[in-house]
Amino acid sequence: MNVEWLHSFIAAANQKSFSKAAQITNLSQPALSKHIRNLENNLGIELFHRTSIGIELTEAGERFYTRIKPVLNEITAIREELQQFSQSNPIAIGGLPSLATYYLPNKMNELKQLDRPITLMIQNTSNELLQSLQKGRLDAAFVDAKYSRESLWSCELFTEPYYAVFPLNHRFNSRTAVDLEELCEEPLIVHQAPCDSRKDIVEQIQSLGYTPNIVTEVNFGDFIFGAVSSGMGITLVPELMAKNIGHLQLFALPINNFGRTRTISLVTKSKEYGSKLHHLLSN
Repeated sequence: MNVEWLHSFIAAANQKSFSKAAQITNLSQPALSKHIRNLENNLGIELFHRTSIGIELTEAGERFYTRIKPVLNEITAIREELQQFSQSNPIAIGGLPSLATYYLPNKMNELKQLDRPITLMIQNTSNELLQSLQKGRLDAAFVDAKYSRESLWSCELFTEPYYAVFPLNHRFNSRTAVDLEELCEEPLIVHQAPCDSRKDIVEQIQSLGYTPNIVTEVNFGDFIFGAVSSGMGITLVPELMAKNIGHLQLFALPINNFGRTRTISLVTKSKEYGSKLHHLLSN
């Protein structure tokens, strides 16, 4: 039983006229009449007597009107309540630590146009974020594109290379770039596993036949830059992080032959919802 048929029925019963009911429901009269016929066929009863001066409810129509009107009012109230809940329910967005620190804060003003509160979940790997998205804990996730899944909608946002970050007194201070081979035996500071970037770094160094010289592992955030500043070693990070060290006693160099870049994608369950978010982020 279609709710629109019920709205047409209630309007016709109240107005005692199909033409007047059509006007207040913003339907054509043939469309409203079809709703009534569909409802009568579905119920297997005649709801109206057609007269020369209009329409009147049959006895069965009177009984149906008495029973269905409060039900329809309740459906309308439930719909309004759910719409209000949807507008006040937070949008849950997930991102990798580097994105949550350096990318998403600059995008919050655009996302505020959704007129809903926003919560941010930070997880260490793209796979963890995608699992949270699939389980309904997130509405959208910002992840490394190589982990995207065919069952989800995704859109690439940007691609970035990896940089090496050094303390100011490092011997490469006068360089404009560095080869990965030159870094393979350097004392290396990395984020704790599991971590997408750590995996890329280790695999690239191993592809050259070296074992990464990891001297310490740190938690996520700027702690890794503090360890580099203190002279414990160097680190390799995506460009997004490397471009945000101007306030620190560090310098960053692009890596000429690092075999991978990092492409960041927006991922959602729904193409419609994802496209709406992407439009806001692109403004």
